[in-house]
Amino acid sequence: MVVFNVYEPPQVARDRIDRATQLVFVKDRFSWLAAILPAVWFLVKGLWVELALFIAGAAMLTWGIETSGAAAELSGMMLLIVQIVIGFEAGLIQATSLERRGWRHVGTVTGHNQDEAERRFFETWQPGEAGARPSSGEGAPLEDANSSWGSTMLRNARHGLTRGRRLIGAKA
Repeated sequence: MVVFNVYEPPQVARDRIDRATQLVFVKDRFSWLAAILPAVWFLVKGLWVELALFIAGAAMLTWGIETSGAAAELSGMMLLIVQIVIGFEAGLIQATSLERRGWRHVGTVTGHNQDEAERRFFETWQPGEAGARPSSGEGAPLEDANSSWGSTMLRNARHGLTRGRRLIGAKA
């Protein structure tokens, strides 16, 4: 099972469908891409500040080790350790970046993959505002909002209507 933290942007849409497509699901587990190619991972996720900090930190670490007269292999080994730590903390790095930009943590959900986690989240998700509830053609509330809502979100997600994940550069 994979744990996902769900984040909502600072400016949420009034419509429940639009609000749901703005949500971002951040995977909380080891990221091989972040460990092997951290600069590429930062670019893919749109984490510009973190990329700059990584480059500056790697340059300072390398410079510090080389000017101290230590073996050149030590520099490579230290950078490898930093990359492994980034792989383990990838979800936290991404979540912290979202929170720094004003995004709000709205829940945590588990699933075997992201599709299952999204389905589980949307089956129980209840926005706090009364005006954000889904409605039928005449504006009346749906009888069973949870079951209809979950299947609607899955259908929209499969048709590429999940803008939230594209916002940070992840695959749709």
